[in-house]
Amino acid sequence: MESVIEYLNRAPLVAWMLVISIGYTVGRLSWRRVGLGPAAATMFVAIWLGYLGVGSATAQRDASLLGNFGLALFIYSVGFEAGPRFFTSFRDRSGWRFVLVGSSVCAIAVATALIVGWAFGFDGATVAGILAGSLTSASTLGAASEITAERADLSISFALTYPVGLLGLVLMVQTLPGLFSDDLEQDADAAEQRLSRHRRQWHVDHESDSPEVTRTFEVADAEVAEQTLRELDLARRTGCVVSRIHRNDEMVVATADAKLEIGDFLVVTGRVDELREFQKVVGPEVNRSFHNNMPRPRRVRVRARAAGKSLAELKISARRCVVTRIERGNVLIEPGADVVLRRNDIVEVVGRRRDLRAVADMLGHMESSNRETDIAVYSGGILLGLLLGRVELSLGDVDLRLGMAGGLLIVGLVLSRLGHIGRLRTQVPQEAQQLVRDLGILLFVTDIGLHSGASLVGGIAHAPWKVLIAGAIVMKLSVLGALFIGRRTLKLRPIDAWGSVCGGMTSTAALHAVRRVTDSSEAAISYAAAYAVATVLATLAGQLVVHVMG
Repeated sequence: MESVIEYLNRAPLVAWMLVISIGYTVGRLSWRRVGLGPAAATMFVAIWLGYLGVGSATAQRDASLLGNFGLALFIYSVGFEAGPRFFTSFRDRSGWRFVLVGSSVCAIAVATALIVGWAFGFDGATVAGILAGSLTSASTLGAASEITAERADLSISFALTYPVGLLGLVLMVQTLPGLFSDDLEQDADAAEQRLSRHRRQWHVDHESDSPEVTRTFEVADAEVAEQTLRELDLARRTGCVVSRIHRNDEMVVATADAKLEIGDFLVVTGRVDELREFQKVVGPEVNRSFHNNMPRPRRVRVRARAAGKSLAELKISARRCVVTRIERGNVLIEPGADVVLRRNDIVEVVGRRRDLRAVADMLGHMESSNRETDIAVYSGGILLGLLLGRVELSLGDVDLRLGMAGGLLIVGLVLSRLGHIGRLRTQVPQEAQQLVRDLGILLFVTDIGLHSGASLVGGIAHAPWKVLIAGAIVMKLSVLGALFIGRRTLKLRPIDAWGSVCGGMTSTAALHAVRRVTDSSEAAISYAAAYAVATVLATLAGQLVVHVMG
C-alpha cells in the first residue's frame, strides 16, 4: 500500500485521474434515482485518499493549478448555463412566483446558517461548507473556496452535510405532503385531465403530447384502413399520438386528414398501457426502424413573439410539424398542449424543411446546425470574467471586488443571454456545456479533497455531530419556510410549490422524487424557473457567509 501511495505522490496527475475515475463511477450509482452525484462522490474519494497520504503538499503544488482552473471553468459554466433562463424568469407572468419561492430557499438557508454558525461557534469556512452541503450546491462550495484560507474545514463540513441535504430533502418530499394534506398526485391528475381534454381535440387542433416511449405499429385492421385520423380519433380512444406515417418507403406527416391504408407503419408515442390499447385498435407492434427515412429534428429557440403562448394556441401541427420535446435550461418539459412556452426555451420540431422554416419564424429562430464551440470566444469570456473579478471599487474606506466567482458568473450570464456578438456566436452546445461544467467541478473537488484528507490526520476543528445537526437544521428550515411562502403566501398549487423548492435547493434527485410520487413531470416547469435564479444566488451565498462570519 505504501508503495502505491508513494507512486501516486510522484505522479500527482495519475492520482487525480484515479480520484476522478472512481468518484465519477460511484457518483453515477443510484437507488430509486437518488445518488451522491459525481461531485460529492469524488470529494469523498479524494478525502479518503488524502487521509491515506495521497497528495502531499510537495507533490500537489503544481497539480493544484488544475484545481483553480477547474473552479474557473465550473463557475463560468454555471453562469453560462443559467443565463438564458435567469433573465426571463423575472419577466414571466406566472414564473415570478416560482422564482420567489426558489430565492426564499437560499435566503432562509443563509440566515439559518449564520444563526446556527454563531450559536455553535463555527468559523466562516465551516458555515459556508454547511450551507453548500445543505443546499447540495457545488457552486456554493466553489465560490466560498475562493475567499477562505480554511479549505479543509470548508470541504469537510460540505462532505458531512451533503448526504443530509440530499437524503433529507428526498425524505421530506415523500412524507411532508401527506402530513400537510397536500395531495401532489391529485394535482398531477388534474393536470392530466386538462391534457386529456386537449388530446380529445388532437386531430382537430393538431396538437401533440409528449410520450414516455415511442413504438411502431402496422395497420392491419380493415376497419381502420380508409379512415382519416380525425375520423378514428385515436388520441381520445387510446391516449396515444401518431407522429408519422411510413408508406412505401416514404414519410407522411400525420395530419388530421391523413387517410390510413393497410400496411402503413405508424410511429406512435404514448405510455405503455396506452400503447397496448392502440395495438388492439390498429394492429400489431413491429420491430422496424425508420431513422433513415425520418426527418432530423431541428432545434428552435423561442423568442418574445411566441413567449407566453401555449402549444395549443400556437397550433404548430397545423403547419404539418410535430413538437418532440422542450428544453428549459437543463430540464426537459413534456410538450403537452397546455404547456406555455418561455423565452429562450429550446423546442425540437420534426417536419419538412419548408414547414420547419415557417414554424421557426413563428417561434423565434432556428438554432444553427453547427455544433462546434468557438473556443476563442469561450476562453475570451473566461478571460474577461477573471479581469472583471480583479477590478476594485472604493466606497470610502471599503474596497469592493467581485472576485473570480463574481466576475465569471456575470460574464457567463451576459454572454449566454446575448447568444452572439456581431458575427461571433457565443452559444455552446448543451453537451459541451455539461462536459466543461462536470470536468471543472471534478478537478476542483479533487484538489480540495486531497488537501482536506491530509488535514484529517490531525483531527478536525469542530465536532462532526455539531456539523451534522447544523446541516439538518439549515436544510429543514429552508424547505419548510419556502413551502410556507409558496403555499400560504403565494397560493401555489402543492406540486408547483414543491417543484420550486426543489429548484431552490438545486436538487435534481428531489425533483425525481416528486416525479415518482406524482407519476408526472408537472413539477419540472416550476423547478426550471426556480433553478436558474437559485443557482446564481447559491453561488454568491457561499462568499456572503464567509464575509459575514469574518
